[in-house]
Amino acid sequence: MKLAATVPVSLAAILFFSGCRTRPAPIPPAAVAPAAVPDLSGRLAPSPRLIVGRIFALDPAQGFAFVDLGADAPAAALVNGTELIVRTLDLRETGRLVASSHLRGRTLGTRIAAGAPQVGDEVVWLAP
Repeated sequence: MKLAATVPVSLAAILFFSGCRTRPAPIPPAAVAPAAVPDLSGRLAPSPRLIVGRIFALDPAQGFAFVDLGADAPAAALVNGTELIVRTLDLRETGRLVASSHLRGRTLGTRIAAGAPQVGDEVVWLAP
């Protein structure tokens, strides 16, 4: 008798938990309007400013700033004479640097060309 009662309950549970499964009808290709294709012309372009690193030491009396280079610092930004932009975390420009030939490991020596950069400011390069 116990077996007779569990079989219908098991069958009902299987039907209940499997639910009604139907596949949606496929949309014929002719039904898709060309206007449904998204307009990609308004998409944002990547920023031309590439992060070089952060200032970790300053010598304002001599006009030097030392930059701790990031892992993906562009090689073209490290060339002697390249102008670099210094900005705060809220993207406010605080100065301009000029890269020098003093490159030791992940440290780049620069000359302060304009402004008053601070320790911790981000250094970026305006890619051509």
